[in-house]
Amino acid sequence: MNSRERVHRAINYQSVDRMPAGLFGTTAEYEQRLADYFGLGTREAMYRQQGIDVWHTGGLGYKGPVLHHKGRPADIIRDMYWENNPQPPYADVRSIDEVLSYPIPSLDDFDGKTLDLEIRSHEEFALCTGINAAIFHNFLYLCGQENALCLMKEEPDIALAIVNHITGFWNDYLATTLDVAAGRGVLVENCNDFGTQHSMFISREDFRRFFKPSLRLFCKTDHNHGVFYMQHSCGNVSPFLDDYVEIGVDVLNPTQVQATDMELASVVSRFKERLAFYGGIDTQILLPQGPEEDIRSAVSAAVSLFGSGGGFILSGSQGLMDDIPLAHATAMLDCRLRTFL
Repeated sequence: MNSRERVHRAINYQSVDRMPAGLFGTTAEYEQRLADYFGLGTREAMYRQQGIDVWHTGGLGYKGPVLHHKGRPADIIRDMYWENNPQPPYADVRSIDEVLSYPIPSLDDFDGKTLDLEIRSHEEFALCTGINAAIFHNFLYLCGQENALCLMKEEPDIALAIVNHITGFWNDYLATTLDVAAGRGVLVENCNDFGTQHSMFISREDFRRFFKPSLRLFCKTDHNHGVFYMQHSCGNVSPFLDDYVEIGVDVLNPTQVQATDMELASVVSRFKERLAFYGGIDTQILLPQGPEEDIRSAVSAAVSLFGSGGGFILSGSQGLMDDIPLAHATAMLDCRLRTFL
């Protein structure tokens, strides 16, 4: 069974020969240090040796003109990050006409050559392609976080106009990416951090009004291209999980087990065979601090929730960061290979 088959079967709750694994959110630099730790030259070689199945690709390349809004460069992709956005484009938005004045790039100006090359170079793995921090992050960062949350309460029509304006772009971007992947991808990761450590970032009512329709559209686009939809959200999103199932989400990521109401066994007991899970090994305390015996026990417990019947892709509850010793990451991966049934 190859990686693509293994991950595909796991998401469908079909029997697998071993528990699949991934390293979502882990930097290339950390992965390379892992490769060096094992005496290997490349990340790809480390993936093969450690039986890591999921390869997360990059996105499309932009080749078009620099767009501007109110005299400043406007980039809907880069405008998801605070450091690129000292003056949010929608900081003072007062009308839907102003919303529509923010320029959206043409998909004709995006190039899939680099993505296609990366896919061709990694087809031995189960490929995760598609969009990253779309819609909720974009909305917060385009407005400024406080402004965005106030707009949802005070000017909901304007807030919804912003969400719809950017949803159209991201859905077209997603479809274009999947056209480039041409059936070679297995799943798409959409990152929207709706949870905090102890609660939801927004209410369930606001989630349903402003963001659920966008995610439903993305699910439909993914499924029309024959790939699975994975919803990433840090923190406590327990109250949203029934909504995820209802709109067609296939995989929950990352299952941040230290967050309130997100303990792995509890969430799995509620949603096993309705959602597959990717993540689940604590990166906040367990993997940084260990000891290795506790890491192996946690991996064994996670694997035992599913057995050979699929439903799980093992990984950290976030990307592996520099505070996690390489020996602890190794213990997680090695135990998963050795512990099955």
